[in-house]
Amino acid sequence: MFQAPRRGKRLDILIPSSFAEDTPHLRDRTLRTGMLARFLAAARVDTLILYHVDPAKPDDSNAGFLKLLMEYLNTAPYLRKRLYRIRRELRYAGVLPPLNIPTHPESRSMDVEHYREGLVLESDKGSLIEAGLGKPIRVRKRLKEGTRIILKISPSRGRLKVSAISRRKSEIYPGFRVGVAGEKLSEIVKAYDLRIATSRKGRDILTLLDELRKRIEEAKRICIAFGSAREGLYEIAERQGFSLEESFDYVLNTFPGQGVKTIRVEEAVAYTLAIFNLLLG
Repeated sequence: MFQAPRRGKRLDILIPSSFAEDTPHLRDRTLRTGMLARFLAAARVDTLILYHVDPAKPDDSNAGFLKLLMEYLNTAPYLRKRLYRIRRELRYAGVLPPLNIPTHPESRSMDVEHYREGLVLESDKGSLIEAGLGKPIRVRKRLKEGTRIILKISPSRGRLKVSAISRRKSEIYPGFRVGVAGEKLSEIVKAYDLRIATSRKGRDILTLLDELRKRIEEAKRICIAFGSAREGLYEIAERQGFSLEESFDYVLNTFPGQGVKTIRVEEAVAYTLAIFNLLLG
């Protein structure tokens, strides 16, 4: 079974809550959002943070759509009907490719050790858990009803050993969480050891690879921020009243020499994470 280890460092991505808002049809907005989700999961991102370009006028509607769809995709397919009612925003979610992260196994096979997401249905002396195995399984540990957990299933001498693990303590990558932040971007990034801003006006990342690798080795919490299709991070920083260079450790151009006038947010995320995935290891 496919297993991808969880990194020892935290990697969070920040994008505007207006992402894909300019895409008129729900189907196309869904496709763009699903593509972004695939890029984030492939790079083992821990958290996607949606920030408002103008905190005084928060884009709550679009942020809610993005959060709902991203969380839906991060839910194991066999749990979705239990956790999500029919909603207009999810009308086209079925056309999206699955994330295929390690906790979303496609097979019910119990012959090899693997991990899978589970939902606690009942909790008394033990816990009854739905985990996409045809019928719920019971574990001795008492867990909070309604909790989503990770199960480690290990065959041993003709029997199965099932261990319940919290997402936070999972050894393998469990997908990414999604949050919406109402503060200015400069306030959101204060909690990180290494803060990266992306901009075509930034320094060429190819000239800083060795320096970045050293900074990444020393950091425990890393964030990478992106601007919107209409406004880059310099413009957003000016709108919000802070200096981009003072609030971030680096302002980087992660795709120097671009041959197109503008690069979409999801494209910028893919190009950037391809580089940082190598630097992070």
